Amino acid sequence: MPYLYVVEKKIKLRAIIISLIVFVIVSVLGIFWALNYIQKRRLSSVYDYISLSDYDNASFIFTKLYNQNPLNGVILKTGVDLYYDILIRGDDLSMLQAASENVVMFTKQLFMINSFTSKKWLFYQRLGYSYSILGKPYYHDAYNAYIKAIEEGDKRSTTVINLAKICYNIGYFEDAVFYLEHSVLEASNDGESFNINLRYELANAYEGNKEYSKAIELLSNLENLRIDDTVLSYNIYSKLGGLYLRQGLFKESEFFYKKAQVLNAKSPDIYYSIGFLYQKMNKRKEAISMYREALKFDRNHKLANEALRRL
Repeated sequence: MPYLYVVEKKIKLRAIIISLIVFVIVSVLGIFWALNYIQKRRLSSVYDYISLSDYDNASFIFTKLYNQNPLNGVILKTGVDLYYDILIRGDDLSMLQAASENVVMFTKQLFMINSFTSKKWLFYQRLGYSYSILGKPYYHDAYNAYIKAIEEGDKRSTTVINLAKICYNIGYFEDAVFYLEHSVLEASNDGESFNINLRYELANAYEGNKEYSKAIELLSNLENLRIDDTVLSYNIYSKLGGLYLRQGLFKESEFFYKKAQVLNAKSPDIYYSIGFLYQKMNKRKEAISMYREALKFDRNHKLANEALRRL
């Protein structure tokens, strides 16, 4: 009997221990679930505030979550989303600077803790854009980030165009031509619609790379299309005028500058360009008249003022 009593006591003790262990596990899981639920709700509220452009409240909640768990990938992604939204919608320079710095910081942290982040190309693109906003000291970083975005599968024309613009700033015109040509070819092979902006940017790259004949040919093809975008049409005509001027073809240059003038008769730049053309043609009186027209729309137009002083 004493033996059975001891065995029964041990069984009861074991049952109590098992019950306590189960209770602790369930409690921990319950706490974990509750905390996870609260975190999801708070992250959701960050996105709700973002949709309302209420960045103060969104930043307040995000900062609190980040301080509690700075190595959480979901929280870091939310931070990138938040500050990138501020970056593309904001207009205050100091705000844009701060947003860019935050996107860079949180993206780098995200890559450090999770090298297998899904849609990595998207975060590289945002990293590149943020570096470009931070200015000249970061242009090479922007270039490298955009290249990584493309290598990771970003096929969007906007990414390639932004890469090209960075290339112009650091003198990598051949790279700009390479990536833009590849994007145009890839889009054509995939059966995508004709992208005018992509081809216009390729013409800019040709010009920067001193391939003027290619730029003229491409822009001439675009000029023959029926384009509803007045600003783009103006840019095409103005660009053609400048390219023909470079080639010494003054008559053709004047023709396209005049077409650009019709589309935007209040642009000081087009009057300056026509004035410069007339100056090259030794039409001093007409050049002075155009420079003065430019100053009517912008009295501080630096190039027009300098040209008038020289004449």
